[in-house]
Amino acid sequence: MGDNGYLHWMASQTETKWCNDSAIQSDIENALAGGAVGCTSNPPLTYQALTETPELFRDGVEALPKELTGDDRVVELMGIVVRHIAGLVRPVYEETRGAHGYIRTQVQPGLSGDADAMLAMGKTLASWGENVMVKIPGTKAGISVLEELAALGIPTNPTVCVSVAQMIAAAEAYERGAKRAREAGLQPAPSTAAFVMGRLQDFLAVLNDERNSGLAKYDLDCATLAATKRCFSVFQERGYRQQLMPAAFRSPHQVAGLSGADVVMTIHPGYQAAVLEAEAAGEIVREPAFDKPVDALAVRRVYEALPEFAQAYEPDGLTIQEFDAFGATTMTLEGFDVTGWQKLRTL
Repeated sequence: MGDNGYLHWMASQTETKWCNDSAIQSDIENALAGGAVGCTSNPPLTYQALTETPELFRDGVEALPKELTGDDRVVELMGIVVRHIAGLVRPVYEETRGAHGYIRTQVQPGLSGDADAMLAMGKTLASWGENVMVKIPGTKAGISVLEELAALGIPTNPTVCVSVAQMIAAAEAYERGAKRAREAGLQPAPSTAAFVMGRLQDFLAVLNDERNSGLAKYDLDCATLAATKRCFSVFQERGYRQQLMPAAFRSPHQVAGLSGADVVMTIHPGYQAAVLEAEAAGEIVREPAFDKPVDALAVRRVYEALPEFAQAYEPDGLTIQEFDAFGATTMTLEGFDVTGWQKLRTL
């Protein structure tokens, strides 16, 4: 991917950090060369790594007990991939003394309502390495699990957060857990909170098509970018120590629009390439753009056309009891399950 021009500039010349959103080794190596400080994975990305680069994991897969089946086997398959990637990003972890250099891996999507099962699986994932960050969904049960893991000094990554309200709940859970960790004599572990802006945008796009709302992709790009910036503002105003992780980009302009902010993005290789192409075409330039306003008229069009965006955008737009049933949450979890976890069961 060349010198990762724009992304390398962003990582070296601004406060903004970024991670590779792929479990493919060549993608990770290219990203690290371009200034990336870690890696993000999920069930679909793990499946991709195991099927597209099986030679890297063959010995580990063949060593699994033959009687191991179902979800237990999926967990072990994930562990093979995660431990491999943990080694790839380990130098960053050591260089930054544990501030960065994490591989983020996700608990089973189908457990999103089962706190006990997610907590147990989270502990298992954490056992794979000190630079493994456990991804827990921003569901009602997930919020409680985030606190428990933080209290144990385990690095966490709230995910499937598609509303400002979920991000606030996750940040407050981390604050409670970190306080408990300190009271127990533990050093609180880092936590990055993924605002999965593209998953919110995908949901809004479906609603836009179903209702013939007439919104352009540009409008949706702007709306989800504005929601991400609102998350950042709330975190700053309230002094949350969890770091914001914008995720699932749907436009290179969204990446550029967040440049300069003290966040750690996670960017899929497809959008890494799109950012470089946009810079080459003169569509984005190397200057911090986070403080530049988002097109307010575009955001207003989405806000007025789709009430669900208002729910996602307002800090009190959803109660914790509503997190699980919110359309973007269910759509995202189902996607992770069908295109990732269930496919892993077939290997």
